[in-house]
Amino acid sequence: MLNAATRVFVENGYEATSIQDLVDAMGINRASLYDTFGDKEKLFLEVLDRYDNWNYGELETCINDHASKLDGIRAWFYRVVDQGSNRRHPGCLMVNSSVERALRDEDCAARAARNFLRSEEAYYNALVDAQKLGEIGEDRNLRALSRFLAGTIRGIRVSAKATSDYQTLKDIADIALNNLK
Repeated sequence: MLNAATRVFVENGYEATSIQDLVDAMGINRASLYDTFGDKEKLFLEVLDRYDNWNYGELETCINDHASKLDGIRAWFYRVVDQGSNRRHPGCLMVNSSVERALRDEDCAARAARNFLRSEEAYYNALVDAQKLGEIGEDRNLRALSRFLAGTIRGIRVSAKATSDYQTLKDIADIALNNLK
C-alpha cells in the first residue's frame, strides 16, 4: 500500500495528489485510508519517512559496495545523473517535497533537514575512510566536502527538472567529484 502511495506522491507531488488518487492507487476505500493513516498529510509524512530510509539505505549500499569510498560516491553521483537524464524518472520524492513544501510545512522541512544531515554523514564517513587510504589529502575539510556533496546531489536533482541532458548533469557531477582530491 505504501509503495503505491509513494509512487503517486512522487509522480504528482503532494498538492496535486487527491485522496481519490491515493484510494485508487492503494486499492482501499476512503474510510480505510483515514482509519489507517488519519489523513493525507499523515500518510504523506509516513511515505516521506519510509522513502528517506529507503534512499539512505541505497546511498549507504552504493558507497559500501566499492572498496574505494570515492568510487562509491562516484557511482552514486552517476546513478543520480542517469536517473535525472531519464525523462520518465519522476525524480527524488525528498527533493521534490522539499522544493514544494518545506517553506510552508514544518514537518516536511524537518524531514528534509534530517535527510540532508543523514546524507552528509554518509559522505563524511566515506570521505574519512578515503582519507585514511590516502585517496584524499590530509589538508581537506571533510565536513565541508560532505556538505558540498549533499548539496550538489540535490542541485543535480533539481537541475534535472529543467534539463534531462545527460552531459549537462554529468558535468555538474564531474566538477563536484574532481574537487574531492
